Amino acid sequence: MNALICSAGRRTTLVRAFRRVLEPRRGFVVAGDVDPLAPALLTADYSEMMPRLSSPEYSSRLLELCQERQIALVVPTIDTELPLLAGLSEEFAASGITVLVSAMELIDITSDKRKTAEVFNARGIRTPRSWAPGDLAEVPELLFVKPNRGSASMDTYLVPGDRVEAILPMVNDPVVQEYIEAPEITVDALLDLTGDVIHMVPRIRLKTVGGESVQGVTMPDEPIRPWLLDVLRVISSLGGRGPVTIQAFLTPDSPTLIEVNPRFGGGFPLTLEAGGEYPKWIVEMIEGGSVPPRLGEYRRGLFMTRTLEETYVDGGWAQ
Repeated sequence: MNALICSAGRRTTLVRAFRRVLEPRRGFVVAGDVDPLAPALLTADYSEMMPRLSSPEYSSRLLELCQERQIALVVPTIDTELPLLAGLSEEFAASGITVLVSAMELIDITSDKRKTAEVFNARGIRTPRSWAPGDLAEVPELLFVKPNRGSASMDTYLVPGDRVEAILPMVNDPVVQEYIEAPEITVDALLDLTGDVIHMVPRIRLKTVGGESVQGVTMPDEPIRPWLLDVLRVISSLGGRGPVTIQAFLTPDSPTLIEVNPRFGGGFPLTLEAGGEYPKWIVEMIEGGSVPPRLGEYRRGLFMTRTLEETYVDGGWAQ
């Protein structure tokens, strides 16, 4: 089996993890990216320059690459490629290629903060109180203003309630949500190809840069496991498959869901090191094996901190 990591960027740990799994199977990992200096390209067995997602040539080039390299598994890593790959999944499946992507319904909901709040609230999962830009008569003292379809904490503002009207023009398609003062957690979870829960690891976000965790620690899942299973059941019912990243506030009585990203999260290396062998289990699923649930099987209290590391290459290295 050979795998392709799309938009590989800085996902060096993810690429290495799939390499460790595939090498004994005489398989290899191809990393694709539009940036020829994307660090993950240097850690893969092969690297490929890809067109931009907006290019009309992207889909045909992706299928061509998969056929050239005999790819059996395609792994997306960024939000913007999920709708495109979900739309291609059936066509690729006809060629024997599994695209590790959730159903379009879930992707459409989770890419829209308003829809996320509406859908999960309707299913009994609490989310932050939200207000439409034209209905701000009675709001709390502090509010978050953010893009409805934003990511990586870009164009996000914490503002007093009486200043929110001045901030709205600065944000494209803004959504207004209550400010919640509580620890923020991220949960890496894995669903099998039918949507059953295999594993989950909650971690506290100690420090983030550009919306990505650079310092964190795994925490016990026992106190929030029933809530997590409820959230994952909703995600599964909407077509969730494979890796899922959940963000929430640890509010006193029950967590408050912030966001769902149906893909590998940027902080996944901590979950991997703690025992979440998701690349191994994913490959076993694709091979047709049965992967039993492993709830609670991970190291609690494991800290992660990240640092910058430089790599130097001569020109013309991309394969």
